[in-house]
Amino acid sequence: MSMYQTNEDKLLQAVLNDKQLMDIYGVDPDDYYTITDALEADVPIIKAIAIIIERHEQKVSEKEIYTEVSNQLIRQL
Repeated sequence: MSMYQTNEDKLLQAVLNDKQLMDIYGVDPDDYYTITDALEADVPIIKAIAIIIERHEQKVSEKEIYTEVSNQLIRQL
């Protein structure tokens, strides 16, 4: 059985395994196996990525996603 349960989890891992993301932000993809793990993250960039993935899968408009991510980053930074 795969460690990743959903397409969202697989997409999250694909994004988190980006070399530049790992180098610049010190992201360790092994710390976030699921979209739920990432949504609960204390690291702003991880949470923002998770919100984008989750909300896109829910067919939320780009404007709403932008607003949600912007507000989340303002709160966390």
